[in-house]
Amino acid sequence: MRLRLVLKQMKPDQLIPINYQHAIHSFIYHTISRSDSRYSEWLHDNGLMSGNKKFKYFTFSKLDIRDASVKNLHGRMYLNIKSVNIGLTVSMLSDKTTEHFIIGMFEEQKVKIFDKNTESEFQIKTVEMVPEPVFRNDMTFRTISPVVLSRKTTYNGNESQEYMSPADKEYEDYFIKNLAEKHSALYQLKEGNSGESNICREAGIRTFEQRGEYKSKLITIKEGSSEENKIRGYFYTFSITGDPEIIRTGYEAGFGKQCSLGFGCAEAVR
Repeated sequence: MRLRLVLKQMKPDQLIPINYQHAIHSFIYHTISRSDSRYSEWLHDNGLMSGNKKFKYFTFSKLDIRDASVKNLHGRMYLNIKSVNIGLTVSMLSDKTTEHFIIGMFEEQKVKIFDKNTESEFQIKTVEMVPEPVFRNDMTFRTISPVVLSRKTTYNGNESQEYMSPADKEYEDYFIKNLAEKHSALYQLKEGNSGESNICREAGIRTFEQRGEYKSKLITIKEGSSEENKIRGYFYTFSITGDPEIIRTGYEAGFGKQCSLGFGCAEAVR
């Protein structure tokens, strides 16, 4: 399920950090976890959230800000928002029985985006359901937040993550493997299965092709804290062929890694 939120500034010309993704992630997650709706029940019933285990199968777009300028404040970069309203697309797993309750969770909520220098507040003005595309075995998507893929590397005995560019010769394999594993994990959770599942290997995502130019984006999560983490992703258009239900998983939960932090959200082009 996908929602389009319109957020209204509580006062004009507010500043938000350029690296706002963690604040949006926290707002979405806490909205879901605090809800007493049937959606929360559905998440628990399907094993997607229980106890201290966080629900992570959602993603969101970059903020749609029509008029803003960049400002340096105490050595950090901020967006000075001139637009009265800004847009946000949120995508998450659901079924038809939960759609009404998901919309209700977000209506009239307030969103705070802050760091040690600033605090801005927005009121959710409208919540609209985005019509779902017809999922086919051959589709083209355009990213509306950067896709993240990485592989483990070792340097001087220390293990780290190397973020991959679409130009990398192994990028297609990593993209397909990540989506297959994500869908397989969800299948196991929903069906109460355990162990390895070959559902994606058998049905298959057959091909991935990045099309045209791509653009790199480096985003800092929890900037200025002891948990600061820099993540690199890429904006691009891509075509994918395979099982429509696996493609749906990528559309709803995000393509690639770190999706709940605002990576891997894509819209169908055709």
